[in-house]
Amino acid sequence: MKLITNNNSIFFFLAIGVVSCACFGFSNFPEGDDDYADDNHLRYDDYTYNDSIKSVLLYNSRSALTYPIIPINGDEIIKLSFDDLSRKYINYYYTIIHCNANWTPSDLESNEYINGFNENQIIDYKYAFNTDLYYTHYNTEFPNENLSFTKSGNYIIKVYPEDKPNEPILTKRFMVYNPQVTITMNIHRATNVDDQFFRQEVDFNINHENYDIPNPFKDLNVVIMQNHRWDNAITGLKPRFVKDNELDYNYDGKNVFDGDNEYRNFDLKSIKYQTINIKKIQYEPEDKLVHAYILDDNVRSYKQYSSMPDLNGNFLIKRNEGNDSEIEADYVKVHFSLPYNFPITDGNLYIFGKLSDWKFKDEFKMDYDSAHVRYTKEILLKQGYYDYMYCVVKDGAKNKGDLSIIEGSFYETKNEYSILVYYRSPKDNYDRLIGYNTETSGSK
Repeated sequence: MKLITNNNSIFFFLAIGVVSCACFGFSNFPEGDDDYADDNHLRYDDYTYNDSIKSVLLYNSRSALTYPIIPINGDEIIKLSFDDLSRKYINYYYTIIHCNANWTPSDLESNEYINGFNENQIIDYKYAFNTDLYYTHYNTEFPNENLSFTKSGNYIIKVYPEDKPNEPILTKRFMVYNPQVTITMNIHRATNVDDQFFRQEVDFNINHENYDIPNPFKDLNVVIMQNHRWDNAITGLKPRFVKDNELDYNYDGKNVFDGDNEYRNFDLKSIKYQTINIKKIQYEPEDKLVHAYILDDNVRSYKQYSSMPDLNGNFLIKRNEGNDSEIEADYVKVHFSLPYNFPITDGNLYIFGKLSDWKFKDEFKMDYDSAHVRYTKEILLKQGYYDYMYCVVKDGAKNKGDLSIIEGSFYETKNEYSILVYYRSPKDNYDRLIGYNTETSGSK
């Protein structure tokens, strides 16, 4: 990870023509750290530590497709849900940890950011009903009568078995913001001529008329996210101009993202009949599970842009033939297939999206089938509607991927962009989240 400095600002270089899927500046452990490689070592990240834990979701309870961010003094609630396939009930607890803007633990004690108890039991659980694969489904929501927030900022929720806080089963990121500033955005095709056909530029202004920021160049930390992803977020931008209470971030090169392409998708809300992009569904007596085969995909990097609706990489758990998808949606082995004339010799191909936590996990790494001249992969997924893409990770680039090799990149693509504004005054020992806004490219 290379930091580039310019005019006393730090920003993260995005190589032209490459979709970077590295975590830009938000990892608090260096690559190769022995402790971090330990499966039980706490990550300040979206991470599942136990293979029996599946379908982890954290979202604003307004909709399962929302991002987990809420205002500090509102009535909005964050919901966590997950399945445990271990075939037994486990008494799970959770705690909340406050983090800095760069996802390292802050210096605050829990009683400084939590009103109530910071160790709470997950009491809402249900057993799978009428499914081929047995699981226990867990839910919890917060803030609640036992826990509320007194500080804005970044947080993680850590879930662990009773009396085993050092053995987490999952961690998930979320945010609480206190709207003190106004953010206006202008999303358009890149200004630079060389980037105009495949990149998107996010210009914005911050108005802090009702909030005093004496030194915005030093005390503000601004983050731009594409489709709520942290892996390619841009951070470290400083205002170009300051006029009264208006901060101008109208750059030409530092605030651009590859447009990528619209996400591929498949519909598994029903396994009784073939739905969108499903070629075949059949029950296999050998493993006593339903297998679903997606229609053969194709390389899109040499095709023209084609608009189609998508979830910007998200997914939705849903079973059509049932009353409660949380416990009636079954687990299905989904077969992916991408015809490709030859194996990639200097890297690997991954299925990528929120279904993979925006990471390159071994369970999503595709295998090359020389006999049938294609990449294939079988993944266990809960019934629902899923978005995904194919991402190439070159050898030696552990956390960097290139979507454009298979998917292409187009300035017309509909993407959702979010801006987060963090503020730390000289007297603070934590980063306040004082502004948040989300808009979609091409929506104006």
